[in-house]
Amino acid sequence: MANILILGASRGLGAALLEGLPRKGDTVFGLSRSEPGWKRRKSPIDRHWIEADLSELGAVQNARREIGKAPVDALIHVAGIWDEAAFEEMHDDEIAEILDVDLRAFLAFARGLAPNLRRAGHARIIAIGSTNGLDNGDMTAVAYSAAKFGLRGACQALRQHFRKDGIAVTCLSPGSIASDVAYGAGETALQKHRGKRMPVEDIVAMIRCILDLSPAACVKEIAMPALKDEDV
Repeated sequence: MANILILGASRGLGAALLEGLPRKGDTVFGLSRSEPGWKRRKSPIDRHWIEADLSELGAVQNARREIGKAPVDALIHVAGIWDEAAFEEMHDDEIAEILDVDLRAFLAFARGLAPNLRRAGHARIIAIGSTNGLDNGDMTAVAYSAAKFGLRGACQALRQHFRKDGIAVTCLSPGSIASDVAYGAGETALQKHRGKRMPVEDIVAMIRCILDLSPAACVKEIAMPALKDEDV
């Protein structure tokens, strides 16, 4: 039985992880700003919604109140927002929000929930990066790419920080995902996007693999583009 916390769980990949990752007996906490659809559906899994805005400094306090002193076996940072305008047309607050949600919140939760992660014995921290955060990619979303590069650096440093505690840290950088198609409809996702985007099931399966590894293993980084991605 595991306690799993997913940051950014209202829709897309975050909602897919909440649906597909937990096993019977697990407890999963899904954090998001807006109420997710899964909150209103019955499930054999013990699921809890934590209302919080990851762009705000107090988000981690909301999670700590809900989780208390319970161990956290897996902290998964999925939340990410994209540049909505060309770089020179963006306002400072738009850039700040991207960096807050995509990067700063990850650091805040890794620090704020460190006692919970240590109580789990052999916890795992997984940050969902992007191929936009890999070297020499064909990216134009400046703020988003900066945040995703930052996630990779944060994971490398956190791995060293938490090594003595038996906590493994992984950065998974996927490419094109069919996040507009719900979990459980993989064939629909392939057909809708003509095989150019990965179904969310692929990312869920990869994270499940990481969580199932022995405490002796640490997956440092995974680059996972879609086969037809040509920008990496």
